[in-house]
Amino acid sequence: MTKCMVCGDEFDPYYKAQRLCQSCLDKFTKRYWDWNEYRKQGHTRRPTCIVCDKPLTRGFSVCPDCRDTWKKIYYQIMRPKTIIQARNRMKRMRDKAIETAVENRLRTGLDEDIAAARKAGLSYGAYMVRKKGLVR
Repeated sequence: MTKCMVCGDEFDPYYKAQRLCQSCLDKFTKRYWDWNEYRKQGHTRRPTCIVCDKPLTRGFSVCPDCRDTWKKIYYQIMRPKTIIQARNRMKRMRDKAIETAVENRLRTGLDEDIAAARKAGLSYGAYMVRKKGLVR
């Protein structure tokens, strides 16, 4: 059992670094995405602190007293998105590595002759005989 850093309730964490209970996480996630939509509409200042709802005098979204707390909350909010991005990045890197390994393998003269024979619709032996000029 771990205590929530915001409300103080005890909860069972899903992972080791979890510091917020699910209700607080949902509350701050909603606040964050609502502010994000508000910001995209052209507003540059948030009127109150995201964490404590105190009025803000500067152009930040968090008051100086809540900044350290907000860093931990923001990590909790963005964790699922970060995990998905990491999985997708690893998948792209794996796919790219497989493609480059296939493309970059050494092509010998034999490989080129086999490919040319297939392109001509002949067996390798018949292609080589024609290539050497033994049969027309």
